[in-house]
Order: sequence, then structure tokens, then C-alpha cells
Amino acid sequence: MSGFLAFCDEYKDEDTCIKALADLRWPGGFVCEKCKGIKAYHLAARPRIFECVACGHQHSITAGTVFHKTRTDLRKWFLAAYLIGHDKRGVSAMFISRELGLRYDTAWLMCHKLRHALTEGTDFKLDDYVEIDEAFYGGRKQKGNRGRAQTGGKAMVVCAVEKRPVVGTHKGIGGQGYIAGGANIAVLPNASAVELGGFIRTVVKPGTWIISDGFKGYARLGEYKHIPIVQGAGANAGVTMPIVHKIFSNIKTWLNGTYHGVSTKHLPRYLREWSYRFNRRGLIADLDHYLLRRAASKFTVTYAELVAGMKAEGAT
Repeated sequence: MSGFLAFCDEYKDEDTCIKALADLRWPGGFVCEKCKGIKAYHLAARPRIFECVACGHQHSITAGTVFHKTRTDLRKWFLAAYLIGHDKRGVSAMFISRELGLRYDTAWLMCHKLRHALTEGTDFKLDDYVEIDEAFYGGRKQKGNRGRAQTGGKAMVVCAVEKRPVVGTHKGIGGQGYIAGGANIAVLPNASAVELGGFIRTVVKPGTWIISDGFKGYARLGEYKHIPIVQGAGANAGVTMPIVHKIFSNIKTWLNGTYHGVSTKHLPRYLREWSYRFNRRGLIADLDHYLLRRAASKFTVTYAELVAGMKAEGAT
């Protein structure tokens, strides 16, 4: 049996969640970080603490994870991870607050901490044929030609997505015979050759065919097979690069529909969530466990850092 009820049965109380977190922290069994001892007491009075038998050093099961110093039941964290991982539309902090009986600010913080854990590894790189373009999100609507400058509080988002040929009778996106493979998306400070080139080299394998518009920011890609397309009017972008523009459309619909718009300072984390779930859309049944595994290995972000708008590091 799988699904929400099975997940609730698997993580039925605080003790089972502590055991699951211990298994994620020490998959080969407990190892003391101080003396390398392999036996520990599980303290009954402080159930999130394991004490090394050899040296007495105490280990918090939540230290070094997104659950660090949380006073919220771990079961509610696990259920939040399930809900975030299993709904492709995402879930809002208001929904988590209502369903798990939490204060809104607590649910908001939990959601952002879980998103914080969702960074793609550097070994996950796009290849074959990749469409790349930029779009703007948020801020005031601009009149006339906005160019590539970030004005009016807008955030510049760049997306790279694999262009995969259709198998079977499906006509593909835009009827062109291709569908999306993996994707990677990030917020960049500007559209310079340095920023765009750095993003591409981080997320795309050398030797890959790069399909972009004719913007000069994509001009210095010597290690790639670059196909610049001069598309003329902006309305042609969806025809010349239909996959990346479909993704931009879907992301904006998701952000404005599920969350009714998000602040640009928090946008990188929402894009992490979208990218992580999109790239594992064939593994949705197990996504809660992947998310919990990431949460157990990623050090937390604090409320103060979130409010200050600490930028999510790295590409998503």
C-alpha cells in the first residue's frame, strides 16, 4: 500500500520520526563525531538526543539539518514534506497551517526551510539539445521595450531545459515533435555574458547543443555548440523556443495561482521547489522520502536570514 494513509502509518508518532531521522543521519549505524564510537544511549528524557557510550558526547538528531532546534513535532515536519512533494501544484503555507494545525508563521518558516534543502547536485547536468532563455517576474509592469535590465523591482529568471524528441504519436510542445527533458532554473542579478555563461557552465554539460536567441550575452560559449536564433519580435519567442517558454508560462501560473504571487527576495527558493519536483516528475510516489533525505543533510536557514532576503545559493 502507498499513499497518504501509508505515509501516516509509517510515521505515526514522534518516536518513529526520530528513528527515521537517525537512519538518515547514520545509515550505517551511529558513529560519534568526537571519538568515532559506534554505540549510543537514546535518552528517554530528551528523545532527540543520542549520547555516545564511549565518551559521553551528546548528539542532537536534528543538528545539521533543516529541523535544527525546531520545537514543532517532527511528525508535522514529515507530513509537510509529503504534502509539498506530492502535489505538482505545490501547497501554500496557509494550506499547511490549516491542515497540520500550525500557526501561519510557523508553517511559512517550515515550508521555506524545506525548500532550502532542494538544491540540485553539481553532477546533475543537462545535455544533448538545450533551450535557454530569460524572463522577468514580479515588480511593476513596464511600458515599451524593457530590454534585459532589471527595473521596477523585477527579478530576472533564466531557464535551461532539455529538448527531447517525442516517442510515439504525440505532437510535442507547439506541435514541433519535442518535449521537455530535465530543466534548471535560477535568478540572476543581470543578463551579462559573465552571469549567463556561469549559469550555463554550472548546469549544462560541455559539448551540448545550446539553442538561444541572438542576445550577445550568449556569445561566449566556446565549449558548447551554440545555435543563436534571431527571432525578431518578442512574440516569436514561443515559436522559436517553445519548450522553455511553456515552462516560463507554467511557472508564472503556478506562482500566481498557488501562492498568489511571491516576493522576489524569496523567489529563488520557490524555483528550487519547482525545479526539484519537475525533474523528478516520474518519481512522485517517492518524492517525500527524497525530500526528507535532503532535509536531513542540509543545514537550516534561519528566520532572520529569510526575512533579510538571504539569496538562495547556487543554481536550482
